[in-house]
Amino acid sequence: MKKLLTIMAIAIAFTSCETDVTDKVRTDVYNNSSTVSISGAITNVDTLGTYVDLKLSNPYLDNGALQGIEGASIQLFDGDSLMGSLTETVNGRYHDVNFQSTPGHFYRVEVLIPETYGTSSGVWESTLDECKAPFTQISPMFPILEGDSLYYDYRVDDTVFYADADSAFYSPYQFWNDPVGLGNGYWVKSYATTKIYAPDGLLGTREPQETEYSLASRITIFNDEEFIQGPQISRFNFIGPPYTVYTDTLINIVYEIRTISPPLYDFLNIMTGNVNNGGLFSVPYSPQIGNIRRQDDTTVFGLGYFYATSVRFDSVTMSHPY
Repeated sequence: MKKLLTIMAIAIAFTSCETDVTDKVRTDVYNNSSTVSISGAITNVDTLGTYVDLKLSNPYLDNGALQGIEGASIQLFDGDSLMGSLTETVNGRYHDVNFQSTPGHFYRVEVLIPETYGTSSGVWESTLDECKAPFTQISPMFPILEGDSLYYDYRVDDTVFYADADSAFYSPYQFWNDPVGLGNGYWVKSYATTKIYAPDGLLGTREPQETEYSLASRITIFNDEEFIQGPQISRFNFIGPPYTVYTDTLINIVYEIRTISPPLYDFLNIMTGNVNNGGLFSVPYSPQIGNIRRQDDTTVFGLGYFYATSVRFDSVTMSHPY
């Protein structure tokens, strides 16, 4: 019996000495009333520039609105060179349109939180994040008719020609060139995806009427481990079936494409697994460590991620071919 107790004591001692930082953050978020969250980006968009959302998290089971941290000081750095300070706008939002990203540069922020926020006060920082170069667009985005001129219609259990059908299936494609070197990643969001009523099609005499109905937006991430370098053709809805386009309807899709660094790609990949991994035997959601930490104790981590990105916008309009 004494030997068993000794073994148990040794096991407990070794367990107590090994602290996994992910478990530390998870425990803090479950048990504390709040944890610092710093999320934002430096972009090359004239109307957006650099922004940071500075918040206090809620306890794990509290779904209420997050409390913004007010009165903080946020400084932006290009490497070790100070670029300037962000201006507080509302409810923990800090912003400056004049600070914009340049590919190949590394950026970080330092955040000073006032003493009124107790244990959350002090200096927090993000580690450096690289602004990756965007891909080169070889040609404008274009739609491809899935199945060429015919498709199988399960409603009639037969092959149907598009010329005889009131709907067609399209997918948007992009012909582009990936920058030289590994480590290029992309965050792609389809948004402002709107069905437009066009009784006579794309070139009809009657002017198309925009409807209030919008298709669901979608965010996808991918990197250059999934393809060879050089010219690429990508199907930009990535997952799910093609878009259904009717004879009296146009679909206009706008894509926002952000470059992401390898560390951010890994962070988003893990977050995707946390959010989308539903099921009876799935691992419970756990807060994920990004690149936020205390400056005076780099073993203490916050939530969120501050990243650098180059942004581009592309769009395509799809209509029935007949």
